[in-house]
This record gives sequence, C-alpha cells and structure tokens, in this order.
Amino acid sequence: MSKLRNIVRGCVLDVLGAVSKPAPGVHILNGHMITRGEAQPAHAEAFRRMLQQLSESVEFIRFEEAARMIAAGHYPDRPLVAFSFDDGFTDCADMICPVLEDYGVNAALFINPNFVEGDEAYIRHFTESTVLTPGKRPMRWDALRRLRDRGHVIGAHTLDHYMINTDDFGELSRQIVGSKEAIERNLGAPCQHFAFPYGRLEHANRTAIDIACRAFDYVYSQSDYKHYTSFEGRVINRRHFEPFWKIGHVRYFLSCHKQ
Repeated sequence: MSKLRNIVRGCVLDVLGAVSKPAPGVHILNGHMITRGEAQPAHAEAFRRMLQQLSESVEFIRFEEAARMIAAGHYPDRPLVAFSFDDGFTDCADMICPVLEDYGVNAALFINPNFVEGDEAYIRHFTESTVLTPGKRPMRWDALRRLRDRGHVIGAHTLDHYMINTDDFGELSRQIVGSKEAIERNLGAPCQHFAFPYGRLEHANRTAIDIACRAFDYVYSQSDYKHYTSFEGRVINRRHFEPFWKIGHVRYFLSCHKQ
C-alpha cells in the first residue's frame, strides 16, 4: 500500500512540477544525502544538473543570509534558495559541498557529535536503527574543520539524533546544549545554529525549544514549509528535498507560497 501511494504521489508531482515555478521569497532546502545507496561520481553530476536547472529560475544565496532574512521578516519579490543537510554523512564532504561551492554558495551541515566520533558499533546502530540509512558513514572532525574553513556552516542536531519531545529536562539539556559544546570544543568556533532531529513540529516541545533558543541564535525545523516560522516565530521552517529528487518535484515544493 505504501509503495502504491508513493507511485501515485510521484505521478502527481510529475504533473504539477511540469507547470510549477518557484515562488518569490526565501527558501531553505534541507536534505540528507546525495543518494540512498553508495555514493558515486554520477550522483554528484546529477545534483549539479539539478542546480543548473534550478538556477534558471532562482538565485542561490548563502545559508547565513537566508537565516538572517527570515529572522528579520525580509521576504524579497524573487525566489532565493539556500541549502542545509542533516545528519553529517560523508556525502556532504565528498560530493554535495564541492558542487555547491562551484555555484558560489555554502551549506549548513547539522551534525550529531556522537555520530562524528562513533565507533563501528555506534555507526551501525545510528544508520540502521536511528536514521534508517544503512551503509552511510559520518564526517569526522577533520573533514568538518576543512568544510568550516571553506565557508560552510556547522550546526548542531543533538548529540545522538535525539527526539526532543520528552519531558526529561536533564536529557534535553544534555542533548541540545551538549551538542553545541562538543562542536565548539572540536572546531574552536561558536556554534549558532540548531536543527532538531526528525524535523516535524510534533517531534519537539516548548521546553526543548526554550532550551535551544537560549543556547543558539537560530533554531530550525523541517516542517510546515508553507509558513516561514513556527513556535511563535522562534523556529525557522525548512523545506525537505534530496539531491536525487526529480527537478520537477523540487520546483513544485518551491512554488508553494509561504506566509
């Protein structure tokens, strides 16, 4: 049933995407990986083609600029697009970021420090049981330092990809603030951005958002993409996409007006 639903959804998006144009405003597209399986150079070229096609109807901007504009309520009359990627897979260092750099923009990479530092048992559990991406590998601190030095933003995503809708204040603080402290300790620079795992609004609660907003300058979901913000304007909403999606599907989601 799920497979049939996905096929129907894909067909509908094919039709809608063929006639869709990106709407004016600031769009943060958020993905995870260059492909579901083992990354190959051909996947980077497919992402490059997606960006080339998108660039015909949008302007790419740096992530920090997009965050500042949304936080300030500054929404332009043309479509601007920035990029972020969650979970910290090596796809980002090896293929995604180099392609974005060719277009003169950066990405925000939201990482889980315990995944960055994890041994093989931790990595296997994280990819197979937590984020359901078997075979994916984490970027380590040295790769993240190089990306930071090239202008990419390194943000926090909790220590362990922890769902922050619990009432356990101590664990919420450890996961949220602890991820900030680990990034700052290992990268030697302030960490100003936090995206909560799983991304839907029901995957966070007000206690967790309070903790995150005290620790970080900017907090993000991956939900409610028709609205710029949630949680009374304290959380910036991003739009889900993946570099392996069809270009028409991306255009359709960019065509939905934000309010």
